[in-house]
Amino acid sequence: MSNTRSGFTTFLSELRRRRVFRVAVVYAGVAFIIIQIIDGAFDYLPIPDWVGTVIIVLLLLGFPVAVGLAWAFDITEKGVVRTAAKESAEAKAPRRVLIGNKTLAAIAAVAVAVAVWSYLSKGEQPGPITSIAVLPLENLMNDPDQDYFVDGMHEALISELGKISALRVISRTSVMQYKTAPKSLPEIARELHVDAVVEGSVLRAGDRVKITAQLVGTQPERHLWTDNYTRDLRDILALHSEVARDIAGEIRAAITPAEDLSLRRKRPVDPDAFDAYIRGRHFWNKRTAKHLYKAIEYFQQAIELDPGCALGYHGLADVYIVLQEYDAAVPAEEYFTQAKAAALKALELNPDLGEAYPALASVMDLRGEPWAEVEKYYQRAIELSPSYATAHHWYGLGFRDRGRLEEFKKEIWRAYELDPLSLVIRSNIADFYYFSRQYDQMISEAQKMLELDSTFFWTKIELGKGYLMKGESTKALRYLKEGVELSDSSLVSLLHLGCAYAITGEQDQALEIMSSVKDWSLLSRDARNLLLQLYTCVGAIDDVFTILEELYVDEPHPDLLQYYTIDPLFDPVTQDPRFSALLEKAEARAREK
Repeated sequence: MSNTRSGFTTFLSELRRRRVFRVAVVYAGVAFIIIQIIDGAFDYLPIPDWVGTVIIVLLLLGFPVAVGLAWAFDITEKGVVRTAAKESAEAKAPRRVLIGNKTLAAIAAVAVAVAVWSYLSKGEQPGPITSIAVLPLENLMNDPDQDYFVDGMHEALISELGKISALRVISRTSVMQYKTAPKSLPEIARELHVDAVVEGSVLRAGDRVKITAQLVGTQPERHLWTDNYTRDLRDILALHSEVARDIAGEIRAAITPAEDLSLRRKRPVDPDAFDAYIRGRHFWNKRTAKHLYKAIEYFQQAIELDPGCALGYHGLADVYIVLQEYDAAVPAEEYFTQAKAAALKALELNPDLGEAYPALASVMDLRGEPWAEVEKYYQRAIELSPSYATAHHWYGLGFRDRGRLEEFKKEIWRAYELDPLSLVIRSNIADFYYFSRQYDQMISEAQKMLELDSTFFWTKIELGKGYLMKGESTKALRYLKEGVELSDSSLVSLLHLGCAYAITGEQDQALEIMSSVKDWSLLSRDARNLLLQLYTCVGAIDDVFTILEELYVDEPHPDLLQYYTIDPLFDPVTQDPRFSALLEKAEARAREK
């Protein structure tokens, strides 16, 4: 026992003599400093994670090497020599001490300073990434004529990421403003309420496309991942899917088996057809009658080039749904028929195309088809593309049209979370306050819209309606007239102004606007309700009941009659005993059918 203890004591003495302990302490201190610096630098520099792993592995492997060298060699006045096995006169001679107490103290001080810096710089550890925004991609082709293509790549990447239910992906509408008005990442994160952003670029050479993408955390700002992808244009949909899966993997976002299958199941595209499709989307996003007709041309061209192009049919459906708001010369039903046919064809070609389901649901709803059937398609859209703001938006409008304010609020607020800078969605938030009779909040929301864009006509309409309901007629008329001017005297803006004229006593102007509508049966549901609102404001209550009788008794939709119960301007109608009788009659006819 004593021999063992003596041997161990001798071994420790030998470790001290050979300065093994001193070398081990110094090596550990320097390695700690290096690792801390790497950890901090990797948050801000585009360095792949594997580089850090390699450095740490090398440091670990180097430790036994350093200890072994310290045991075997020593540094003396004669230089590096093999350490003597036993103390000798030569060994006892003064040796050059490179790692003295002062050196140890300095290394310790630096290690402590680095540890404090690391702790303070890290602050609160970032939480999981659950929300993301894809910023407009950079056009590396130095050709403005290719902007449409880059924008198409951007929209497609958002669409693919939007299929992952574990992520909240900001819609294109809200991120596109940063293309012309760049801001710092903290500002963008604050405005969009996101944990991370994707930046990138597009380079096209013939039928080859290269996309570079990098993921940057925003709280705190730190680089997370970067990669390059090059594919033939025929495989562009698979490329976007791969980028989306890689991003989800990097932030550990869970992908369900169904989502993974949808992301992987991509058919090759005809390059020319896909090019025509994204040109059509380019014009669709401009949202004027002239540009919508141009979008139709390109979507039809995409279908001619590739009859299996589901995206082309989806584009047509979207255009026909909104075109009835811009072209009153064509009966709304004609556009709805075309929209439904296009949406059904798109889904026949690709049942996983989540963005096409809201188009089908919306047109079915606008044509008066059963809400139970309509709702199934909205729910399927949200299942396939949970971050598609339009699905939540239009679903919410369906609830609004049935007087179901809480469901309307839920879906419109979800749409706002996904597309926080969309003026159309924010105008519907203002509408919620209108239906809830919270006119101060309505005006406040409209003023926020005004800060974002003073030229959007719905902003003026919402402000005008809010002030009208508060009895401030001068402000109401001013804003509503500005709205009419900004909309090029669109029918919906004129009908809003007509109500204001009637309420403020300018009956002749109100009647003039009312008489300009020759056939109410050609109008969409929204425009028709605005016309009935004007009838109510001028006191033509009997005419309102005549139209409601024709609309909701012969083709009974008692659920749609509930809309009139939430609109304050229809109070004279819903408080009339004839309304309760009409509702009972419609419900009875619906049960018979």
